[in-house]
Amino acid sequence: MRENQSLADEYINQLFAIEDETLLAIRSALKADKKEGINIGPYEGKILQFLIKALHIEKIVEIGTLYGYSALWMARALPEQGKLYCLESEPNHFEKAQHFLMKSEVQQKIEIHLGDALSSLQQLSAKAPFDMVFIDANKAGYIKYLDWAEEHIKSGGLIVGDNTFLFGNVFADNSQAHMTINKETIAIMREFNSRLANPKKYNSILLPTAEGMTVAQKL
Repeated sequence: MRENQSLADEYINQLFAIEDETLLAIRSALKADKKEGINIGPYEGKILQFLIKALHIEKIVEIGTLYGYSALWMARALPEQGKLYCLESEPNHFEKAQHFLMKSEVQQKIEIHLGDALSSLQQLSAKAPFDMVFIDANKAGYIKYLDWAEEHIKSGGLIVGDNTFLFGNVFADNSQAHMTINKETIAIMREFNSRLANPKKYNSILLPTAEGMTVAQKL
């Protein structure tokens, strides 16, 4: 969880990831609803922006939008013709994301889809190939999301997964496992990281952010 920022986090945020009023408003709403800890932080949003700009990414799918914080970081990095397809399964989260994103200066680049992620992904398949898939949803679904991403992303495109340390469980032994994470979910996340670590298929790295962010470029 990201409730507490380290001094290093604060330093990076102040230099490289300064938030404007809209980003701050989203984080304020998350905090008021006691959901701030499950959202990415400012410098993680800047990492996503950096990747999008550096690789000239134009078409993105985000699986798990919450209130739209990460979506806003990404949409702002897209070129004018870029498109971000946001998938959210929770109606309340969808409404909050609509509220913030559809009032932003990049609203024309964003489509928000409400419903089960796998059903929404099936509907988006016709728009493939995509340049990037950002996965930040229910952890038990990561392998199914990866299966879809591998099939629908172009060569040279990115697959990015957040929370891939799974609160430390991917590298902890069973006696140290986080009480709220079951063994099946731990196995799923380990498989997710292992598949993306395959040098025959990906140029990849697991960034040691607060919760772990796996970044893989399809070869």
